[in-house]
Amino acid sequence: MNRILSSCLLACLFLFSASPVFSQLSTPTQPVNIIIDSDMAISVDDVGDHAVMWALANRGEVNVLAEICSSANDFSAPLMHAIATYYGHPNVPIGANHSSTPNLGSSATSNYTQQMAAQFGIPGDTRANYPDPVVVYRTALAGAPDHSVYIVANGYYEPLQGLLQSQPDSISPLNGVQLVAQKVVRLIPGAGFFPGGSEHNFQVDADAASFVYANWPAGVEIVNIGVEASQDVLTGPDFSSGTTTDPIKAAYIQSNGGNPVPGFGQNPLLFAARGLASNFTVPGFNGQTVIENFSQQMPGQNNWFQTPQVGDSYLEKQATAAQLEAILNPLLQGSSTMPILRSISPSSVTAGGSGQAVTLTGTNFFSDSQVQFNGSNRPTTFVSTTQLTVQLSSADVAQAGQDPLTVVNTEGLGWTSNAVNLTITAASGPTLTSISPTSAMAGSGPITLTATGANFVSSSTIQVNGASRSTTFVSGTQLTTTLAAADLAVAGSLSITVNTPGGGTSSALAFTVNNPVPAVSSISPTTATAGGSDFTLTVNGSNFVGGSVVQVNGSARTTTFVSSTQLTATVVAADIASPGTLSITVNNAAPGGGTSSAATLTVTNPANPVPVMSSISPGSVTAGSGAITLTVNGSNFISGSVVRVNGSNRTTTLVNSTQLTAAIPASDLAVGALLSITVFTPAPGGGTSTAATLTVTNPVPSISSISPSTALVLGNSFTLTVNGSGFINGSVVEYDGSPRVTTFVSPTQVTAQITNHDLLAVGQHSITVVNPAPGGGTSNSATLTVINLL
Repeated sequence: MNRILSSCLLACLFLFSASPVFSQLSTPTQPVNIIIDSDMAISVDDVGDHAVMWALANRGEVNVLAEICSSANDFSAPLMHAIATYYGHPNVPIGANHSSTPNLGSSATSNYTQQMAAQFGIPGDTRANYPDPVVVYRTALAGAPDHSVYIVANGYYEPLQGLLQSQPDSISPLNGVQLVAQKVVRLIPGAGFFPGGSEHNFQVDADAASFVYANWPAGVEIVNIGVEASQDVLTGPDFSSGTTTDPIKAAYIQSNGGNPVPGFGQNPLLFAARGLASNFTVPGFNGQTVIENFSQQMPGQNNWFQTPQVGDSYLEKQATAAQLEAILNPLLQGSSTMPILRSISPSSVTAGGSGQAVTLTGTNFFSDSQVQFNGSNRPTTFVSTTQLTVQLSSADVAQAGQDPLTVVNTEGLGWTSNAVNLTITAASGPTLTSISPTSAMAGSGPITLTATGANFVSSSTIQVNGASRSTTFVSGTQLTTTLAAADLAVAGSLSITVNTPGGGTSSALAFTVNNPVPAVSSISPTTATAGGSDFTLTVNGSNFVGGSVVQVNGSARTTTFVSSTQLTATVVAADIASPGTLSITVNNAAPGGGTSSAATLTVTNPANPVPVMSSISPGSVTAGSGAITLTVNGSNFISGSVVRVNGSNRTTTLVNSTQLTAAIPASDLAVGALLSITVFTPAPGGGTSTAATLTVTNPVPSISSISPSTALVLGNSFTLTVNGSGFINGSVVEYDGSPRVTTFVSPTQVTAQITNHDLLAVGQHSITVVNPAPGGGTSNSATLTVINLL
């Protein structure tokens, strides 16, 4: 981080530094969840930032969720990792900017990162080996509790811009703005001049910085600490530390000869962890910060306005520079005074010994360093700055378990190292190699169990599922106990172990309680009627257990255990919806168990009811009027019921159990008749209803003309054509009241044969048409005139 003050704005700074506004900014609850975003490239002050952050973490004030490297320098992220590893945090997530920007103002260059990463980090490590910062940002935020994260932005702004522009993905269903709004409490940038000015971090990344401030979600605070609040607060390493072991000291030496530099990013970290306290005041509260981008006249220029009130504030220091240096320098210089425990030897001991000397290896050990066991001091010997030994008592190692060792230094701020666990294992634990028998049938009586192994003593006990049983000591390799009927009541697996007080518990062997194979001898009832409702089926047999399940065609049904020889089960209506046979079996679950042979439940068809007909509609129709739909009313109708006309089936539709409709074709209604209407329901059961009569009434015919209308006396026979209406196949033409041979042509025409005998007398003769009953009648009369040509 490099800070360049615009000289033309120094005067503005004093003009705007009037009496402070008392802030309502809340104090965070420790430990504070921190994500640090820094460049660690152009200036060594970022190294000091990370030293202060890890010191605060050691003191329990912050919890570092992730580190973001915003510079385009190849070795900044590797140096962050080397520093984190030095402080005992090698697994902290680090995201590295993979782009080529920002690169203005030497922002991608460094005179110390490559050398320090090579000396303290992984050989050949570059930023290419670290994930994209947006991925690290999203992962860290998604895993954090809501409204718990503080982002300290001591670098450039492309990673934050990328976070805000990110879209929902496999990490989180929220986009970047939503994720920040849900997870972040406060953004604390260590950049800019306030209330207005121009500074390096905004200048070289003006577009990204402008975007971040303009698109930061409402409701999430931005609390700016500009460089004017930190430029006279000088911090640096402990000059007594060694450059070969302390990466903080070495980086300051490499960068600028070890001289203190302004702690630009350390005041933001201090505020993030501790709030305002007595260190900071708030001259600008709840306004808006605007940063000009590269398309504007002064890229990177920042200005704070009181309105609109969008949650942006800026701080100035209330403590003096010397007072802040007195707070920050001991934290930064903790790199040389903070004990860091890396390993112990031995890492495990056997319980029950007379005591144990343990060697601790690490960094920053001093002659007054004190080793603690479970938080209590133990006799400690200083060997070197990287090695201590501690003497543990027999009481310390009496019980098996995991016990933490830490190192406490009175040097500096009274640091306590990270913990490394000493594993205390049980001494001469019993070994179980076999049991006999290894299984029994569920429901069997008590049996004797023999356990064979090693390291058995008279106080050793056999345990069943962790519960000790009365045990007989046979020898150092054999024990016996009794498995009670209650142990064998239900199928399953029993865990058999051997426990020796003070010696631990053996590994387990499994004793299997097997279910028997069930047998079915009979079922009751053996039949059911298709379409019936749920009913209870009784299954008789043997080897039934509490978990036995009755199956219908292989599917389990709700089962009640009555006894070892009887079960009941619910056969559901769906099982007997259709006629057929059902396979009834009983299944006992594993271990052991199995499925019985099958009994058969027969599902029979129900008897169909005899249909009853009460009425039909219509009750009569006119012959020749065409096809009709006949409605039949009654009861006991089913889907197979069919309407019959004179005993012949007609196409029938079931409306409901009291109504049918039938399609009566025109051919049934062509001539007058009394049609017998019945309903037939097929077997099983069923039958034919009583009959109703559908009357087909013939019309009364009418003559409009005849042809010819004259004939010669004593002439030859001829065909008379009669035109009119109401003619049917059965209409008869009459000559002077006597029927003649008639042919039906259509409802409007018939023909009749007039013989030479009809032509014997000159005169007028009556032609009529007669339709038979039912209905029918005689038409009007037409005249056939018989003439004599002479």
